[in-house]
Amino acid sequence: MEAMRHRLRTPEAAKLYKKRGATVEPVNGMIKDRHRLRRFSLRGLAACLGELNLTATTHNLRRLFTTLHTTTP
Repeated sequence: MEAMRHRLRTPEAAKLYKKRGATVEPVNGMIKDRHRLRRFSLRGLAACLGELNLTATTHNLRRLFTTLHTTTP
């Protein structure tokens, strides 16, 4: 808790941290909810990182596909 107070002591840092809620947190929520990744299936750091990278890749591909096919020229 003390480290967070130290990081947010300037108004610029607080403003930057506030943007996290709109940029990073929704992605974490979608990965947990839509990809159902609440626990890792594999054991070990390397295996978990591989599983997370695969999930992040599928998330990005789905967003790219949706973006490309919903916009009209």
